Amino acid sequence: MPTFLPPWLWLTGGLLLGLSLCLVLGLLCHDRWCQAMCRRRDLLAQLAERERLASDVHDALLQGMQGILLSFQSVGQRFPAGSAERAAIEHLLDQGDAALADGRQRLLALRSATKKPD
Repeated sequence: MPTFLPPWLWLTGGLLLGLSLCLVLGLLCHDRWCQAMCRRRDLLAQLAERERLASDVHDALLQGMQGILLSFQSVGQRFPAGSAERAAIEHLLDQGDAALADGRQRLLALRSATKKPD
């Protein structure tokens, strides 16, 4: 330790330098943490928007399929009651109804899974 400055001045300077270094490191860590939290918030917002869009697409598809099935049913009713064509159309309508019910069930399961709290 040089003798031209008193020891208490060296200790005070070292203490101030150490505290300054800790403060700078703390501010850098806090800045990195804030950036990470902003990225996380943005990713969660993107995920929520994608889920909303997927739900809208599923709704539109299910509604469109329901409309097609209803139109197909009205065409099938034009055939006589015992005809092979009407039986084939009714079989296809049953398959379409089953697919529609399955789609609705899956959509409800997806919605309930995304609304659960963490």
